[in-house]
Amino acid sequence: MSDEFFNKLRRTIGFDGLISTIIGALIVFLPNRSARAAAGMIGAALIAVGLFKLLAVFKRDVENGMARLGNLIVSIIYLVAGIFIFIDMQSAAISLILVVGILTGMTWLIEGFIQITIINHISTNKTWSIISALISILGGLSLLFSPVLGGLIVWTFFGMALLVIGIFKLIQYFTLKN
Repeated sequence: MSDEFFNKLRRTIGFDGLISTIIGALIVFLPNRSARAAAGMIGAALIAVGLFKLLAVFKRDVENGMARLGNLIVSIIYLVAGIFIFIDMQSAAISLILVVGILTGMTWLIEGFIQITIINHISTNKTWSIISALISILGGLSLLFSPVLGGLIVWTFFGMALLVIGIFKLIQYFTLKN
């Protein structure tokens, strides 16, 4: 491996570790503010996409009227959604955590049911597959019955994971020698 490639790789690991550590620490120690910041980034992205789509509607010459109207409506929806996020950042943050809880719960529930349906096709130890499926189903149901609390726990766990991964990457960065 060349020295130049090694140095770029080392810097990338260090930068990734630093960013992961900072974002993880913000999520763990300031979960409400970090959720508001994430909602703000989503709102800014929605506004940017809406503006670009709106500009594209007026630049296109080949589209027919209905396609242009559809793109205009979509761009307005993006803009309005982004503006609503900035109007009430606290509600947007709670909504973000709610969506995280609901989507994670649905994913775990579906994963558990899929594991149960394929249990007959597993030739090895089926006990662990059944236990895993039941844990997924119970975890998914608990998140769906309390999505805000579950979403907050998932959000905090995500922050802890980023923090730990970031710290290990920083250790790797400082211990890598040429």
